[in-house]
Amino acid sequence: MRLSGRVAIVTECGEWESYGVVWARALAREGASVVVADRDAGRAARVAAQLAPAPTLSAALDVGSQASCDALATLARTRFGRIDALVATHHLWHDLRLDDASDTYLHEVLDWNAVSLLRLARAVLPAMRAQGGGRIVSLSSIGAWELGGRLAQRAGATGTVPSVAYAASKILQNGLTRLLATALGPFGITVNAIAPGMIASPATLARLSAAERDAFVSRTALRRLLAVEDTAGALLFLVSDDAAMMTGQVLVVDAGLVMRG
Repeated sequence: MRLSGRVAIVTECGEWESYGVVWARALAREGASVVVADRDAGRAARVAAQLAPAPTLSAALDVGSQASCDALATLARTRFGRIDALVATHHLWHDLRLDDASDTYLHEVLDWNAVSLLRLARAVLPAMRAQGGGRIVSLSSIGAWELGGRLAQRAGATGTVPSVAYAASKILQNGLTRLLATALGPFGITVNAIAPGMIASPATLARLSAAERDAFVSRTALRRLLAVEDTAGALLFLVSDDAAMMTGQVLVVDAGLVMRG
């Protein structure tokens, strides 16, 4: 098992087979001890219980609070003695307000999806630096490329500048990935992100009509939607020794859409 003896923090679980749930399960299968953190402490505990017999810990986490991020890192280090991987899956998506173009909402999404990565990196740095290295992997999105002209369509329909909050947050997150990789590299810490394509999740399927989904699929090289499980291999690669010399990268897992432009 590639991750035997290692400790990974996973942020956010979700209500279904979300990235947090699927990725935590994959980490546990590879031998990692997993700290499951979510804004809902009960949900975190339920997910942690599903990972048996892997050693687990659950905790409440507010990614908008540096104190909460610090407390999580302290809890993980106290329980397991180290932190080898921070896997940040928290993101606003299913509850986005696409009709809200206010500065207030823009800042809220930027903070939750991107700036929070800085807080978490600050929190795990002492442990990773003391042990000589670590892995930080965050969940980005092909939304950073804003393919398909959706923003232009919304602008044309309303005559106003639409909300760009989600795309902007992922662009910022990808930039922070490179900046953190540069800053933390001397400590042996790699920082990367995974940008999945369209996932056949309840949230996505509820937002799009069958015609819209078919049009999206037809633009991918592999002609398919993804399941969350299709991204787990990329995660395991990035947190393992196989990716020891890979940092500052955004790994796109999208059935071949972004590369087609």
